[in-house]
Amino acid sequence: MTTATFQSTVNVNLGFGIPGELIVDGPQRAESLILDADGGTIGLAFTKSNTTNVATQGGAIVDGTNVFAGILVNPKAYASYGAVGGAPLDPTMFLPPYSQGEFLTMGTIVVTLQDGGNIGDWIYYSDTTGLLYATAPNATPTVGYTRVPNAVLYRYPTTATGLTAIRITE
Repeated sequence: MTTATFQSTVNVNLGFGIPGELIVDGPQRAESLILDADGGTIGLAFTKSNTTNVATQGGAIVDGTNVFAGILVNPKAYASYGAVGGAPLDPTMFLPPYSQGEFLTMGTIVVTLQDGGNIGDWIYYSDTTGLLYATAPNATPTVGYTRVPNAVLYRYPTTATGLTAIRITE
């Protein structure tokens, strides 16, 4: 006779969202913009030209040239044409060049955070790639990284690259 064992632990963070998904029912602000000739990945940071209003993945915030556009959000709202070089029904988080996208500047969303972080850490992005990173508050950022205005790691601290939630306020 075998003895049955029962589950004794529960993972409370199981499947809470995908990158770019809004997860808290609260105040949100987003702006609809056109992506540049390179397209872009949902859940990453973007800047926009202050003369053309076109969004570019990553990019430094420069007075008189570029401003923060937001984090590309709402992954379930876009038509998918498949992954680049793949079959038409392949899943993808990439929007093709000149697509219309929604860019969040206030709200709480799921993102993939590189290298982990703790609740309350400030959020930065790579000027080159738009990938998101966390750094202790008031720490000096590394050259080539820009702070996401008023963004902090909100939930689910992580010690390695993985999903977490960030909150952007105004």
